Amino acid sequence: MVKLREARLKKFLSIRALAALAGVSTRTIVEAEAGRRVPYFGTARKIAAALELQPGDIDEFAVRAEEGFQEKDAA
Repeated sequence: MVKLREARLKKFLSIRALAALAGVSTRTIVEAEAGRRVPYFGTARKIAAALELQPGDIDEFAVRAEEGFQEKDAA
């Protein structure tokens, strides 16, 4: 797994650029990187996709990824 900030920097993206690619607010990226908030699974999926990763590949999203998988299993 990789930290969100590391994945973003590896793609040479600013917070603003990643937010635009993912279709989320810059605040969402800032708070996720700081560990203050874990985005909902759908939001985490958008951010991960913008980084060409899966949500479960990103440390900060691992909990939401597990929840998302559980929701899919229950359906």
